[in-house]
Amino acid sequence: SGMKRAMRNQSNNEAKRARAEQKKKMSVKADDEFTEKEENNDQNGVKKDLFGRPILSLGTWDQPNEQLLIFTPHGLEHRAKVAAFDMDGTLITTKSGKVFPVDTTDWKFWSDGVAGKLRDLHEKEETKLVIFTNQKGLMTKKVDKGAFKKKIEAIVRNAKVPIQVFISIGDASYRKPMTGMWDHFTKQGNGDIEIDKETSVFVGDAAGRHQTKERARKDHSCADRLFARNIGLPFQTPEQFFEGKTKEEVWGPVPFCPHDYAKTERTLFEPKDTPLPSPSREIIVMVGFPGSGKSSFAKRLEKDHGYVVVNRDTLGNWQKCVAKARDALQLGKSVVVDNTNPDKESRKRYIVLGAEQRVTVRCFEMTTTMQHAQHNVKYRMMFREGLDVSTMVLRMHSSKYEPPSLSEGFQSLVKVNFVPEFESEDEKKIYFQYFVE
Repeated sequence: SGMKRAMRNQSNNEAKRARAEQKKKMSVKADDEFTEKEENNDQNGVKKDLFGRPILSLGTWDQPNEQLLIFTPHGLEHRAKVAAFDMDGTLITTKSGKVFPVDTTDWKFWSDGVAGKLRDLHEKEETKLVIFTNQKGLMTKKVDKGAFKKKIEAIVRNAKVPIQVFISIGDASYRKPMTGMWDHFTKQGNGDIEIDKETSVFVGDAAGRHQTKERARKDHSCADRLFARNIGLPFQTPEQFFEGKTKEEVWGPVPFCPHDYAKTERTLFEPKDTPLPSPSREIIVMVGFPGSGKSSFAKRLEKDHGYVVVNRDTLGNWQKCVAKARDALQLGKSVVVDNTNPDKESRKRYIVLGAEQRVTVRCFEMTTTMQHAQHNVKYRMMFREGLDVSTMVLRMHSSKYEPPSLSEGFQSLVKVNFVPEFESEDEKKIYFQYFVE
């Protein structure tokens, strides 16, 4: 019986080794769902299922920071030629037919040919397969992280080829069209092999296409097309890549193009001969979106001309802003009000204060559009600790906005153009990427 037991143990070990080899080659039988519900580790760190059997992992998960999650399958080869994909609406779609998945098991490949095409790319064309996907729901906890990881592994398992997956779980510099995921991939995720951009491709469905007779719904954004532009890869839609369609659908315009903005020569002020500083004490009331460049301009007035900046973000409310402005004027200083001041009511307080203190009040309005302000906010978050200003906050400013008028009591109205300044060539290069979806 001892001999039998030893033989049985040996054959069990061989079977385990064979299973591990089989899993390593990724020739696992396609299986839509994972049966393991709970993963327990024994003292050696080996994952076990509920019945104590070792779970053979498909790859490793890594989270280098709060914004990024990475899946790397076993047996992945780093290559110069890359086929990179968005995930939802590109490689997969919902089984339910709904726009958004009902849960993490609600998926199927985008078309019958997807898995075969991926295998051909990997095996015949020696192409590395990578997914770059925005999944903000993981940050907001709308999507369960554990279940989502199983979904990713199920997709890779069903494709039967190794696919590296980069997941942006926030809304800062890792979110497409911003290049954080790609930067991490090229610097740390491809084994020091340089990407051949001419033979590589990025495929995505967020292409800014319009609703037409053939297309029931317009694309939800332009993020994938702009991401491809930012990273310098040729771009294709799933229809072009998987179905060979050659027709270019109508798309655009992009929400904000920094290149177009840079092409136009602008003076800082309109009228360009606006006197600064004022020969006598004054109040300058700024008007503009968050992210429009107001604060940078106000700081320049403080540094170059000794204006006192009053700002609601630092002081807390408008009453304290008015009190600080009054104190400064009484000390013989000029004041710049660095708030958004979208409507007559918010501006009136300073016109009243000007009359009370017998000083002139001018209005300086930033010409920066809402989309340009959005671009600036994203850029600011990359370099300086700054809070993200949501689209909702920008829309709120837009809905409250009343154009400033001389009839409010201003001595003059001045338009201020946003002129970006950079501390390095790197900063400049990044500013001219596309940030707004």
